[in-house]
Amino acid sequence: MSVNRLLFIFTLFLLAFGPVKAQTERQRLENQKKALQNKIEQTQKILSQTTKEKSNSLGQLRALNSQIRSRSSLVNAIQNEVNFLDTEISEDQSIINAMENDLTALKEEYAEMIYTSQKTSAGFNRLTFIFASGTFNQLFMRLKYIQQYSEARKKQGEQIKLVQSSLSEQIREIENQKSDKQNLLNEELTENRKLAGLQSQQRELISKLENQESKIQRDLAKQRASEKELNDRIDTIIEEERLAALAASVDMTDINKAFEGQKGKLPWPVSEGFISSKYGKSQHPTLKRVTLTNRGIDIQTTQNAKVKSVFPGKVSAIMSIPGQGNTVLIQHGEYFTAYSKLKAVVVKKGQEVSANETIGQVLTDSNDISEVKFKVFDQKANVNPESWLQRKN
Repeated sequence: MSVNRLLFIFTLFLLAFGPVKAQTERQRLENQKKALQNKIEQTQKILSQTTKEKSNSLGQLRALNSQIRSRSSLVNAIQNEVNFLDTEISEDQSIINAMENDLTALKEEYAEMIYTSQKTSAGFNRLTFIFASGTFNQLFMRLKYIQQYSEARKKQGEQIKLVQSSLSEQIREIENQKSDKQNLLNEELTENRKLAGLQSQQRELISKLENQESKIQRDLAKQRASEKELNDRIDTIIEEERLAALAASVDMTDINKAFEGQKGKLPWPVSEGFISSKYGKSQHPTLKRVTLTNRGIDIQTTQNAKVKSVFPGKVSAIMSIPGQGNTVLIQHGEYFTAYSKLKAVVVKKGQEVSANETIGQVLTDSNDISEVKFKVFDQKANVNPESWLQRKN
């Protein structure tokens, strides 16, 4: 097999299998971008509600921060697509170059075959050539040679047509890729402008909030007091439930295993929203020397959002604490989940609930912040709820 034939076969291999792999990666990047765009739409809805009354609040800042993070991720995702297209264009250009070389080589071979055929035919009579054979075997071999030479010319012509067709298709593909790249660059430019606008709003809002330090300090003191009262009551109820189950020798092995098996898979207690305050210790967004401690996570969501149970269980308690709204505590064997900052509750103490069943409605405070606090307790203490929930892009 000639070198040109090997190059031709290799080029066809690239054309057959290259686009499949590229399409899979392109689809993954597109899905990632769509997920981020959907998240941005949700956050924008929440941000719009927090700015409805034009009041400056920490909730508004958190929504703005979340929007900035999502926009930054989207810009990165678009840039990844651009980089991927650059690689695709480069690879396809290499294929085009290889195909053009193949086409040139095939045409040269074909021209040489035609020239040789014409030169030979000038003083060559096929019948004389065949019947001049000394033996029957020689006659057969000469017939076979003429047939093979004719088929080779025909195949060479077909290969030239195939490469020409594939080359035209590949050129159209690379032009489409360049057009897609330009569209993505325009999209990236638009998103960067939006991001710059959000960052400007962020700086302005932080400046305004820093001038309200006294008010923020007072609000924080009230919040800490109400959270402590709520946490103490939850701890007391959980301890009572565990002692009662121990006294009654209730076997909770199956439900414990079922709940543990859902770690990282539990649905979110609200359909839309973002984590506005993470579990554990974090720095206050505007009070530089203040550290916050959160025993759960706060999920900022839309007004009147339905709050749902994340796993089947029994309602252990319903309580109301000023500053924390209503709280529903649900038992799942030796595990518990708590849902606070509800304005309305539609379940009762002792009621069995299923996963994704609505238990209440989120509370919207005076700053138009709609936020639910979600906690998870294992056999010993409260744990990071984020590690139990499904991951969002």
